[in-house]
Order: sequence, then structure tokens, then C-alpha cells
Amino acid sequence: RVAQQMLDRQNAVLAMDAIETANQVSSILDNSARDVQVMGLIAPTEKNLLQFYLSRVSEVTELDPRDESVTVIPLPIYSDISFFSLDGDEQIRLKHGKRSQELRKKFRCLPTEPCDPALFNSARELKVGQMLFGGVLRWYTRRGESESLDGAILPVIGRSERGYYLLGVDYRFIKEILMHPTFPYEARRDLLQSYQNGNYIYMVDSNFDMLTHPKTWHVTGFDRTTAARVTPMKVDADEGSHPLNVQKYQGERLRDYFERLLKRSFLQKSVDIFQASNLKGTNRVLSVAPILTNRGQFKQSGVYGYVILGCNVDYFEEPKEKYVPYY
Repeated sequence: RVAQQMLDRQNAVLAMDAIETANQVSSILDNSARDVQVMGLIAPTEKNLLQFYLSRVSEVTELDPRDESVTVIPLPIYSDISFFSLDGDEQIRLKHGKRSQELRKKFRCLPTEPCDPALFNSARELKVGQMLFGGVLRWYTRRGESESLDGAILPVIGRSERGYYLLGVDYRFIKEILMHPTFPYEARRDLLQSYQNGNYIYMVDSNFDMLTHPKTWHVTGFDRTTAARVTPMKVDADEGSHPLNVQKYQGERLRDYFERLLKRSFLQKSVDIFQASNLKGTNRVLSVAPILTNRGQFKQSGVYGYVILGCNVDYFEEPKEKYVPYY
């Protein structure tokens, strides 16, 4: 009985950790949705955009891989701020607070940076006061390559009477969440090592692409040569050269696990806890919580994506499937 009580308590703690992590992402989404609507009330001048840029500053945790030291630095939330005319011509763009001389015309992407034309196409249909979230814009990182976060953003676009405002949430605010302590509350100084140990966080968006993951080559991104989004891996042999998509995966090692996510965990607006193995065969207990928002295109579904917490079974008395109500 004592062992069962311990297991229940551990499951409850893991469930609450997943909820709190998902709430952090929801807060970023909701704040950016409000901010892009606030922008619609501001005259589109370089001075006003710069003041807005400087007024939205938070803190981000960074890890130096050379000595695993952790620092907390102040960082503007929006590294990319733009105003487009109603015709889709970019009038002003600030990148890291500095005016850019390269402007986009008719909502056409520049070949020198990650860009999703689907977001611009959807933006044309927006009415005044409406907004949309875009997918993560970052260069794809293959296994063995160093991840480049320069210019990596989560774009949010809104329509005003004057035109369109685009805010790019600095991706580092999303990625740093992987370092936050969750049960069993061990420091994550090496995200990849923590993943191999079975203790980690990763996130999936509404398209079932990896929003963040300790294995950076699993995260969706764009090819530097073609500037097109890299297609997801289909079979296990593709790992390391293609990102991972839960729905489009056709391999063997993660099939049962991903089917469980798609057919059960992702169909409920509540926490789901179960046991599964990763690609290395490490057994872990998974806690899955929805990232909730009723903004933009998620007004009806209310779900932007999902947070998945993994915890090595060695930290559990007798791990087994267990469901905890969402509250």
C-alpha cells in the first residue's frame, strides 16, 4: 500500500509539472497575441516600433556548453518586428532593434532567412483585429551540427486597419523551457545527456512537428540551401538528417509510442501518463499536457500543441499506466 501511495504521489507530481510547463508556453502565446493586437493601435513609425521593442524585455536562461555554466540575461521578447501595408509590402522592419534594409514585397519571403509563405497566404484572409500564429522559423540543424538560434523566431501576425503587424518571439524563450527542473528535479546542464538518461522535456505543435527537443535534429526547420522547410523523417534511418513529426513517422521503434500519443494523449484536454521506451530503449514514464490557448486559429480547438515530460522509471516504485485528472 505504501508503494502504491508513493506511485500515486509521483504520478501526481509529474502531472502537475507537465501542466505548469504547458502553462508557461501558453503564457508566451497569449501575451504575443495581445501584443500584436496592441501594435494595431500604434502608428507604424520606426520610433514607435523601437519603443515597443524596448518595452518588452524579459529574462532568458542560457547554458554555456563549454563549462556547463548557467547565466540569466535580459532579452527583448520580440527579436523581429515588422509592419506591412494592406498590399503586403513591408514598410518597416526591426531585427534585434535595428532597422533592416531588406524588405519583403507582396508578402514574398526572402531567400536569406527561414520564412513560411503559408503564414503570409493565410494572413491575407484576416479581418481587422484578427491574428494568427505561425510555425517555428529556424534553420534546420542536422546531427553533428551546432544549432544556430540567430534569427530563430515564433511568428505572430495580426491585421489592423492600417495593415499587418508581425512579431517574432525570440525562440530562446521557448527553448529555455527544456532546462526547467521537473520530477525528479535534477539539474539539466546537458540536455542531450538528460534525454539519454530518460529525464527530459519536449514540445509538439498543432502540426505534430517538434517545437523543441533535446535532440536538435528532431526539431522542425528550414534548409539553408533551398530555404524550404525540411521534410520530416519517415523511417528510423532518416534520424539525424530530417526532423521528427509524430503523425508522419513511419518507422518501427517509436510506432507504438506515437500511436498512443495520437490516438489517446492528443485527443484529450487533460494530462495523460503512461510508460514507453525511447529510441535508445530507455524505459520512462511520460506525462503529456496540452498547451492551451483560444487565440488566433486555435479559438475553436483551444489547443496549440503538447508538452511531453519524460522521467526514467528508476525513480518510480512500480511504474504502470496511471491517469490523473486535469485540474
